[in-house]
Amino acid sequence: MSLHFEPIWSWPLTLIACLAMLSVVALGYSRSIRHLPPGWRRVLWTLRILSLLMLFLLMMRPAAVFRRQDQSDSILYVLLDASRSMQTTDMPGGAARRAALLATMQSALPHLELLGKKCEIRVRDFADALQPVTTPGPGAEGRMTAIGGALQQLAEEAGKSRVAGIVMLSDGRQAAAGSLDSDPLEAARLLGRQQRPMYTVVYGSSESSVAGQDLALEELDLSRDVFRGNVVPLRVKLKSAGAQGQPVSVRAFIEDRTGKLPGDAGEMKPVSSGDQNLPVVTHTPAASDEEVTIQLRIVPDTVGEIKVAVEVEPLPGEVRRTNNRVETIIRVRQGGIRVVLFDKARWEAKWLRGINVSSRVQLDFHEIRSGRFADRNRIPDSLFEPGNYDAFIIGDVPASSFQPRQLAAMQQCCLRGAGLMMIGGFENFGSGGYEKTPLASLLPVEMTPGDNQLSDPQKMLPTADGLSHFVMVIAAPDQNRSRWEQLPALEGATLLRRREQSAAQVLAASADGTPLLIGQNIGQSRVLAFAGDTTWQWAMQGFAEEHQRFWRQVIFWLTKKEVDSEQPVWVNVEPRDLSPGQVAELTFGARDEQGNTRSDVTYEAEVITPDRKSRPLVTRRNESGGIAEFTETAESGDYWVQVKAIAGGQPVAGPAITRFHVNTRDPELDVPAADSSLLRELAHVSGGDFLTSDELLTRLETWAAKGLPGMELERTERMTLWDNWIVICVVVLLLTAEWIIRKKRGLV
Repeated sequence: MSLHFEPIWSWPLTLIACLAMLSVVALGYSRSIRHLPPGWRRVLWTLRILSLLMLFLLMMRPAAVFRRQDQSDSILYVLLDASRSMQTTDMPGGAARRAALLATMQSALPHLELLGKKCEIRVRDFADALQPVTTPGPGAEGRMTAIGGALQQLAEEAGKSRVAGIVMLSDGRQAAAGSLDSDPLEAARLLGRQQRPMYTVVYGSSESSVAGQDLALEELDLSRDVFRGNVVPLRVKLKSAGAQGQPVSVRAFIEDRTGKLPGDAGEMKPVSSGDQNLPVVTHTPAASDEEVTIQLRIVPDTVGEIKVAVEVEPLPGEVRRTNNRVETIIRVRQGGIRVVLFDKARWEAKWLRGINVSSRVQLDFHEIRSGRFADRNRIPDSLFEPGNYDAFIIGDVPASSFQPRQLAAMQQCCLRGAGLMMIGGFENFGSGGYEKTPLASLLPVEMTPGDNQLSDPQKMLPTADGLSHFVMVIAAPDQNRSRWEQLPALEGATLLRRREQSAAQVLAASADGTPLLIGQNIGQSRVLAFAGDTTWQWAMQGFAEEHQRFWRQVIFWLTKKEVDSEQPVWVNVEPRDLSPGQVAELTFGARDEQGNTRSDVTYEAEVITPDRKSRPLVTRRNESGGIAEFTETAESGDYWVQVKAIAGGQPVAGPAITRFHVNTRDPELDVPAADSSLLRELAHVSGGDFLTSDELLTRLETWAAKGLPGMELERTERMTLWDNWIVICVVVLLLTAEWIIRKKRGLV
């Protein structure tokens, strides 16, 4: 306690006033009572002095200030992990993690009760969210562990309250997806800046071997937009634990949608083996804990949105099997283009293979050896089966490299609609012996055994017929010829002579008019004869885009795919395969007849969940049409998306329908190993400590006895000593007593 004065005026003026009043009483009062007996004079003097002192007290206005330390406004959070990974029985004696956590809480109960008298204690279970609890129970059923999300929720709940600390008892495994998968360390750093330290205790083993034998597939990597008949490589990551020396089989499956309508899933069937398919791979892990990438191949033969799966056969006794399979959705389009190129290992062939970066075109290169290695050539007959390839390109390859039956089969494929192209070289056309093969009737050039070669540079320029031809348009119409003039000249060429009395067109020629590119329609087939074989220099000298465009247009024209239609209403989902809780991002739009995005439409979108319930979406417009997000992906299975475009109150064509797949995954139990390093880092960045359960009990005992560190609040109470009824009564009593005595003695 301390005494404080607050005089009615400044200190000097108040003291002067007090001295003045004391002087007046001393000089004047003694004369007025000097005739009284000494006893009465002393009584009156005492009453008058006491009255003056009370008056002085009122003028000085004293107050008593009391100060004390208090923690009653502080909050201590105790967060208890209630996720399913806490059911793992890897604690001493085979106890579950949650049971060990509850044993710690039971031992801490006396300390918490004492500490609760000094501050507020809030106990919360957490998994994907915080849940207030009075008495923690053995249940641990949380589907995910969102440590970052729980800390963010705690910060929102606490607001500006004084949080003394946060005690977290957990296995430390962050297992969340989608919007719940926020960074725990970022949340802990924010708590540290707010002076809210975390004290963490880990339960469980960090060794993955506690899970026993386990096989898991992750990160299925493949093109989601492919064409019918094209080879689709599949790459998937195989993680194995405890499987050393045991062969494991990884197999691809594809959906059979025969007779299925949108909204219904088809049967998943194993992919059959074939020349192009590689549906099964057997791998033997060399270590007890291994991670490898498995590569498979499939060739979809059904058009539409098809589900693809990769599965690893479980090991004998493997308990956890939800991670043995991954699935996704691919869109298989009609009109995929497969082209085979027969050529030597030379620069032109290398650059042509770059066309494969397009998901629409698959160019398979079959190398042909020459010279003393020519007898090693093995060209499979399957390459010439009808329907396997849409076009054949023959480079610097003599006719003798093929079997006669293969050349005849190639001719039959072309007569049924496959395209054919022969490019320049020293061992093709007449020099390669093709004038006596079935292909001679298809090629639009005259061939003789001694076809000449042009060794001078040949500037390739479009002819009058070729200037507007699809193959030769590499720039805007008004810039097309000038762009061709900018391209480097070809380094020589094969001398071509257009066949007389044929419908062949010379599409490109050199500056002196020598034919370089001749095209012709023969029945259902399209054929090109190209004199050059050094177009790769275009790409090397800064014209890579023109190089790619020319060759793709060559392929599109050969295969009659130069015109491609699009649906008037479309919808896409990314990603197509999700983990539970991950957000699906939808984009959609509508096109007019010219393919331009329509801005006069509104969109209605919904998602049909695996339990057949409809979930309408809130759509937002963007430059390509509209976007939306879907977050309710906790359940595994197929989700069907339907988007309608409305213009003038009427739908635009039919609705666009697609789907995505949520894989059967258990984020909690797939890898239940504890993560002590995360809890240690959370404590470090927030300014707290990483403790054992025994150290936590000791810390709580210290806090119960001495209070929470750094959270003492000094409370001040002020009591005035002059403006109360006691002072007033004393003043009145003194003045009244003095007046009565003076009255009786005749002084009033």
